[in-house]
Amino acid sequence: MNPEIEIQHKSDAWDMSDLHPGLRWQFSVNAGITHSNGLSCGYLQLDPGAELPLHFHKEQEIYMITRGHAELLTGATTSRAVATGDTIYIPENSWHGIKNISQSVVEFIWIFPTDTWQEVRYIFANDRLNQAQDQSDQ
Repeated sequence: MNPEIEIQHKSDAWDMSDLHPGLRWQFSVNAGITHSNGLSCGYLQLDPGAELPLHFHKEQEIYMITRGHAELLTGATTSRAVATGDTIYIPENSWHGIKNISQSVVEFIWIFPTDTWQEVRYIFANDRLNQAQDQSDQ
């Protein structure tokens, strides 16, 4: 029997972390929330000035900018402008991050080829964030 089609509604409830002030997310498709496998996605919002720091992971990823404009960080000193309507393909093991350089909230959808977002292991350019993530995983 084929699995049923599921519809997830965007929520007013957002998850946050002290490690990344001004950043919040919610899961849309994620094993444990949906009966999905092989794909996970969700929304991420960045307040003005907030950033998801430069990092990489072994999985490829897609960002779809749904609101605002930001800098897509592509290296320690390189970035590219992105805005509403842009779709960004991030190959596996590629350095990337995103910073809100505007005065309004930036929002995007992320998509991973994983059952859950929790499978993705972020390696940050800043070792302090890696150590903090290691401690939160324990």
